[in-house]
Formats: sequence, C-alpha cells, structure tokens
Amino acid sequence: MDQRQRLVEQVLAAHQQTSRLLLGTDLSGLFDADLTMPQLKVLVLLHREGAMSGHQLADQLAVSTPTVSGMVDRLVDRGMLTRRADERDRRVRLVALSESGAQVVASVHEAGWQFGRDLMDRMELEDLQALAQGLQAFTRAARARQDERSRT
Repeated sequence: MDQRQRLVEQVLAAHQQTSRLLLGTDLSGLFDADLTMPQLKVLVLLHREGAMSGHQLADQLAVSTPTVSGMVDRLVDRGMLTRRADERDRRVRLVALSESGAQVVASVHEAGWQFGRDLMDRMELEDLQALAQGLQAFTRAARARQDERSRT
C-alpha cells in the first residue's frame, strides 16, 4: 500500500470513529424539524437547486409524480413550500421553498455544524490549521470533480 492509500485509509478510519462518537451525542437539534426523511429531501433539494416543477422533483427523487404531489401538498399546508406559475410556461407550476422552509433547512444545517464548532474549539491551533488546509483542498477536489462532470 503506497503513502496516498495509507493516508486515505487513515482519513476514512478517523471519519468513521468521529461519526460513531457523534452518534452518541444528543442529535435532537437535527430532528426537531418534525419532518419525514422524504420531506426533508424535498426541502434540501429545492434549497440546493431552486424552484422546479413537480415532474423535475419526482425525477430527482426517483419517485412518482403523485408521491411528490402529496409531499408537496403537505409541505405547502405547513407553509414550507410555495407554488407558482412558471413564467416561461404558464401551464407549469413551480415548487419553491418559502421563508419558513428555508429556515428549516438552515436550522438543520446549523445543528449539524454546532457539533463541528464544539470540536474545533477543543483542537490545538496547529491541528485546526491543518484541518482548514485539508478541507480547502477537499473542496477544491470536489469542485474539480463537479466541473469535470458538468463538461460531460
């Protein structure tokens, strides 16, 4: 096994150990949203991609259009999503996050990062600098991968 493979294995092992430790902590902040996992997926997808039609949502989630329609109806009733006509084609209805829906996504994201902030506060400055450098490199690699995929 070469040095690169050993380092990758070390990173993956550390990630697994950290995940197990974090799962032993209070995760209620991540689940206070009172949503089903499919509903949360809809919110996160709309947060990431912006407004889209029910057909697009169904395709992205790999579920039927009636299934998406029911989820969207419930989330609209809860004030987390809105529906509006597509300006390019008035026959198409777009689904988008409402302010309330955006706040739910932000709160779930924030709850997850609160764990990370607490851990980083406990780290030595040298280790925190190494982590910052490593995560910046990780982000560059992810961006390069995304760019490669978008060209194909």
